[in-house]
Amino acid sequence: MNFSNRFLSLVDQQLSVFESDSEIEVVVAYVAKTKDKESPTLEVIGQRPKEIMKVLGSIEDDPDLRAPSLNRRWYPLQEDSVLLGVLRAERFPSEEQWSEALDGRLQISASALAHCLSLELDRQKLLDELRYQRDQIGVLVHQLRNPLAALRTYAQLLLRKLGPDSSQRSLVEGLLSEQKQVDKYLLALD
Repeated sequence: MNFSNRFLSLVDQQLSVFESDSEIEVVVAYVAKTKDKESPTLEVIGQRPKEIMKVLGSIEDDPDLRAPSLNRRWYPLQEDSVLLGVLRAERFPSEEQWSEALDGRLQISASALAHCLSLELDRQKLLDELRYQRDQIGVLVHQLRNPLAALRTYAQLLLRKLGPDSSQRSLVEGLLSEQKQVDKYLLALD
């Protein structure tokens, strides 16, 4: 998926809030992806701190992430009943409970990221529809140009065959004038 720089910047800003938190070791945002009838996967769209020695891979590749841990929490990025992704927070090893304040901040960030991700996915869908419509208009313009060119050629040939005093001449000239106008419309569409 190609996310906008504006969205990725927002993800980075949301995650950077936790970088100075002494409890948090790493916070990662994932987006859910599906490929033709395959089970969904989670792809990293942002992580903090950025200076982590290894780039965090997918959850499917790391069995440790599937095991329960007192030092890891998952927060769904959810819009209505649709899971769009997850926010993963890991703290430094500790036997203490997670602070309610930290948990609340992570929930708020997850909610904000979910709304922004939903808007970003809507934006991508609209852009895809716009590209499709532009492509269809391009095909339509191309398909209309050929018959219009043929009509212009036929009208020019007919104009040559008509004598200068023919009563039909103004009709053919009007046809050529209308063809030029339609051609201008097609040029504007293209």
